[in-house]
Amino acid sequence: MKKLIFLMLPLMILFAQEPFDEKDPREIIEKVRIYKLTEILDLTEEQTTKFFPHLKEMRKTEQDFHKQRMDIIQELKDLIKTNVQEKEIMSVLNRFQEIQKKNMMIQIKELKNLRQILTPVQQAKFLIFQEDFEREIRDLIKEVRKRHPRPPEE
Repeated sequence: MKKLIFLMLPLMILFAQEPFDEKDPREIIEKVRIYKLTEILDLTEEQTTKFFPHLKEMRKTEQDFHKQRMDIIQELKDLIKTNVQEKEIMSVLNRFQEIQKKNMMIQIKELKNLRQILTPVQQAKFLIFQEDFEREIRDLIKEVRKRHPRPPEE
């Protein structure tokens, strides 16, 4: 029981820092992710205090990258619609390549940091969990879209 309290304390602190919108499916998914990770990794108290802030930072970095990526994709769509010169498109493609490269370097650094926190078995469980969880979320989204198709965009 004492161990559970120490494991949950950093989680409570982590989530008390930001308002929680129960209607936002992303936040609900993130809560489920953290709950399942806590269960699967069986972290020590020391690992818990290091891992969850690191995980939060990893998620923020991932979200920032995704936003930058989507902004560039939208910019490319707009450029193609306006029939601009290839030089302008190449400039945006180069920026896209740079953020991809930067993201890869960040991911490598984050994996190195995880090695300082988790045991090899926990690292393996974490990577497997991440892959499986992301696939489950994609499958759920596909299922929801099948049941509730969006109207076509104009």
